Amino acid sequence: MDVEVAHHSGFCYGVKEAIKLATETADGADRRTVTFGPLIHNPQEIDRLSRDHGIERVDSLDGLTDANVVIRAHGVPPEEFDRAAAQRLTVVDATCRFVTDVQRAAIEFCRKGYPLYLVGEPTHPEVIGIVGHARREHPDAEIHVVESVEDIIDARPERAGIVFQTTHEYGKYKHLERHIRANKLPWKIKNTICGATKSNQYAADELARRVDVMVVIGGKNSGNTRRLVELCAEHAPSHHIETAVELNVAWFSGAHKVGVTAGASTPQWVVDDVVSAIEAI
Repeated sequence: MDVEVAHHSGFCYGVKEAIKLATETADGADRRTVTFGPLIHNPQEIDRLSRDHGIERVDSLDGLTDANVVIRAHGVPPEEFDRAAAQRLTVVDATCRFVTDVQRAAIEFCRKGYPLYLVGEPTHPEVIGIVGHARREHPDAEIHVVESVEDIIDARPERAGIVFQTTHEYGKYKHLERHIRANKLPWKIKNTICGATKSNQYAADELARRVDVMVVIGGKNSGNTRRLVELCAEHAPSHHIETAVELNVAWFSGAHKVGVTAGASTPQWVVDDVVSAIEAI
């Protein structure tokens, strides 16, 4: 079988920077280094950071003392920064700068009095953090978290300030932008989907059109990986795995060409393992 890896896939800028900050902090510290929540959404890389650098994960700051706390790439609500300061913890903010851009855009829409519509997963830590920062600055703001642009279209608000989770599907943003323009709606929309997400989605979509089967590698808790699976599945049978051990020989029966892509938190060593395993089938 011929195996082709999408020309844009795997680690994005924000993930690389978060890992760099976390490892430099841990390797240069004489005390405990923890991440608040998973640093990124890839269990295999989280395990490596623990094994190779001693970086621990905590899901709450309660009772934590004498530690470096690395804020995950997805960000956290501002109250968590307050809590860390109150407990005299050393905070290393690894929030992706593109996530920070969404936080600022949300705050600005609220400042201008627009009802804020945030398109994303309501329980995702990035979304929770964005809402938290907007609420801190504007406690009385009208804020809606919606999972689909159709939710906004169907609601028909008189005014709206619209932002997106950084890893949302770029095509959905374009759909809403066209709808606003075609109907001359008084809505303000800001493209807050990061460039790496857009490139990964386009590359995966293009590859899926040319292969017999797609393998998408990434954490099962990774929203951007799940969206890659959805995009690829529109064109070819697509399978979401975290590691090579999940590969099923039956997936490749009769296949001549296999496409591989990976989520933004998937390390290259995992991708290489999967490609080698497919080639050995």
